[in-house]
Amino acid sequence: MGGRAAVVGDDVFATPGWAEPVPVLRVERPLPLVIDLDGAGLSPAFVAEAAIRALRGGPSGVLSLLSVALPGRGSFDHAFDRSGAVDPGPGLFDARMLAAATRADAEGREVLILTSAFPALARRLCATTTWADDVILAPRGDDIAELARLAAVRTRCPGGFVAFSGADEGAPWVRAAARQAAEPGLVDAVAPPVRSRSRVWVKAARLHQWTKNLLVFLPLVLAGRAFDGSAWLMAAMGFLAFGLVASATYLLNDLHDLDHDRAHRSKRHRPLASGALSIPAALVGIVSGLGLGLGLAAASGPASLAILSVYLAATLAYTFRIKRVALLDAVTLAGLFTSRLVAGVVFCGVAGSAWLFVLSMFLFTSLALAKRYGEIRHLAPSGAIPGRGYVAEDGPVVLAFGTATAAAAVLMVSLYIVEAATRQAFYVTPEFLWLAPVAVFVWLGRIWLLCGRGTLNDDPVEFAITDGPSLALGLAVLTGFCLACMRF
Repeated sequence: MGGRAAVVGDDVFATPGWAEPVPVLRVERPLPLVIDLDGAGLSPAFVAEAAIRALRGGPSGVLSLLSVALPGRGSFDHAFDRSGAVDPGPGLFDARMLAAATRADAEGREVLILTSAFPALARRLCATTTWADDVILAPRGDDIAELARLAAVRTRCPGGFVAFSGADEGAPWVRAAARQAAEPGLVDAVAPPVRSRSRVWVKAARLHQWTKNLLVFLPLVLAGRAFDGSAWLMAAMGFLAFGLVASATYLLNDLHDLDHDRAHRSKRHRPLASGALSIPAALVGIVSGLGLGLGLAAASGPASLAILSVYLAATLAYTFRIKRVALLDAVTLAGLFTSRLVAGVVFCGVAGSAWLFVLSMFLFTSLALAKRYGEIRHLAPSGAIPGRGYVAEDGPVVLAFGTATAAAAVLMVSLYIVEAATRQAFYVTPEFLWLAPVAVFVWLGRIWLLCGRGTLNDDPVEFAITDGPSLALGLAVLTGFCLACMRF
């Protein structure tokens, strides 16, 4: 079996396992692009998304889901296709497929949709998009069906065609077409490159957000047990447990917010919204993350399991309801951050600090409002943030509360030093602690300045771990606490 590569425009697409070039027949008229809708990663996403929408519709949605599921898997795709339960928005399709279709349309190519399972959806695409021109209906299944599929395409495109299949190795009919490419009737077999699945999962699980879980370690440091190995081990278990559960809830949140994320200026690039991660894979990730995370917490003791369960319940409440309530959403997010501090106390068995908890609520409420204010700034007049309880006119109020809670956070750090830190025996030279309120003031001030200029990243936490000045200010706070514990 020889190797193949296909040239489309200036791009070269290599089919895994093929290395020899496909002879390219140049014609005056651009070859049509044939998109294999059934093989482009649409079928499982389509059915799963339609099922999720039905379940979100309550009892009537469940009955609707059962009505199409009971006849058997053979009619499952067709039943959902006829129901029109899923709008053919861009996030439903493989991003590479959309890119190929858009480019083909710009080049003047005819774009044809090949399908067996989703004729109604294909026709809606032709009616509602600028890039889909016509539908080719052909069977899909065994080798004979795949050859019939190829024959249908060649009949519709006697002068040759460019084929797109979402399968990394190419659909069977595409591979057969590539083998016949040297014969009259050219086929440029466009087999997309293999994706880095690890990168997709890293982004979907938002591993950068695990930096939030470093808060679990803070109580043991402030309690003077920074050199206690057993305490660090328990805190590490808490860190991992919170990370796994948090990643599972992020996936659940993205499933719930698919429509809103697809309409958002930056969230549309998230793996689920863009189609880079399938819904069935996300469901497996959710179950795995919750099971492993809660299992680790249970191994640490009943109290640890209880605090993580409370965190999970609050996160679910936020996902399904609270995030649509203005201001309450910010306070809830701050509470979720503070729960990590409480978890540090519980997992490590150290004494908690009311100062620390109050500081956390003010600090993270300010950061949550900064995120919302940044989104509000990008709204059109009288616009609204999709899936949130904020409109463009809320900007001044959010700005006022955000800067007020930032000032309160700086005040809490200062009061902690005056009222509590000076009474702790492990702070030998507490004067160095004054680096902390200065650094917190400068950092929060920088956050809100960038918000006002409209240049802050959507996520202040992600911004903080990639921004040089933010990291330097964090190091200054850490240095101050270390120096405060040293005798000179």
